[in-house]
Amino acid sequence: MNSTFRLWEYIGVDSVFEIGKFISDLTDYVNQQKYHNKQVILDMYPEGYNLHHNGVWAIIESVCRACDVHPSLVKLVIGDMKADYPCDLVIHQPRWLLEASVDLSKLKVEFSKVMEKKFLHFIGRATWDRIAVQMFLRGKFLSDCWTTMAPTKDRSRVVNDAVKKILAMNHPPGYKQDMIQYALNPPRNTLTDATRDDLITFPDNVTKLQHLYTNAFVEIVHETDIHSFFITEKTIRPILFKRPFIVMGCKDYMVGLKQLGFKTFDYWFDERYDQAEGRPRLDSILRRIQRIGDMDYKSCTAMNLEMQETIEHNYNHLINKGWLEHLDQFDVQFWHDGKGQLL
Repeated sequence: MNSTFRLWEYIGVDSVFEIGKFISDLTDYVNQQKYHNKQVILDMYPEGYNLHHNGVWAIIESVCRACDVHPSLVKLVIGDMKADYPCDLVIHQPRWLLEASVDLSKLKVEFSKVMEKKFLHFIGRATWDRIAVQMFLRGKFLSDCWTTMAPTKDRSRVVNDAVKKILAMNHPPGYKQDMIQYALNPPRNTLTDATRDDLITFPDNVTKLQHLYTNAFVEIVHETDIHSFFITEKTIRPILFKRPFIVMGCKDYMVGLKQLGFKTFDYWFDERYDQAEGRPRLDSILRRIQRIGDMDYKSCTAMNLEMQETIEHNYNHLINKGWLEHLDQFDVQFWHDGKGQLL
């Protein structure tokens, strides 16, 4: 048996793929490590989901105790740079920052000076918050945005997770029904000929969307997990393509970016929304979308020019790996994937 348990293969952001198989395989692994007097190493590389939110950490603790292994002795390798678990915790290197700064450094990217669209919003996996923003944008500012969402109806686990969260929302039944129907049958993608497989594979999920960033004002980013500080290609796209952004992420997500040396857009967008998470954060972001939507294009263009120094700084900070100098603030360690050891 491998010395590490590849935890990310069993779980998604909001749930476990096959909970019976997960518990069985994890139990076998923990017992095997205990028999050989070896440490239990749970490897989430390259992912960084919040294991409290999806219930996985509770399962891990239960399995360990059933196997008479104290959870504090477990090594957990994870990409959430603000992770907090009562164990031997390793926060692994931010994979997408590293890969983007290497693989995409030769892309030619110009700063766009004239705005022709106000919003960018690209969604693969349907979630309650993503659907809410899509419906808001399409309902109020359809002609002002490039927006698309991948088909979901054949992805039963994704649909089930989204529907559970939608039904728990404090909204009228009719609105929740509209959200569920939107998840099952989103508007047809006419923006790009890229397939869903293209858009979930790096670097295609960045490069195949580049043309849509030309002359568009701001991207509304929904990070992979809105409960962890886990930076993916979703945040990297606007940085790389020199656009400002508003992020539906965890509390203090923008604070974390600033700790890494990036600049954010508080002067223009009022980032007090970053103090919130979940539904309050979404409501704050919708209010900012409304304010931007009410602006005329001349004002958007002028604001965009004001932001150029910040935008260029972020691009250079990404490509030149300036953020590497700030990783110590998060106790990041470089984990050698597949070999179960630190570099």
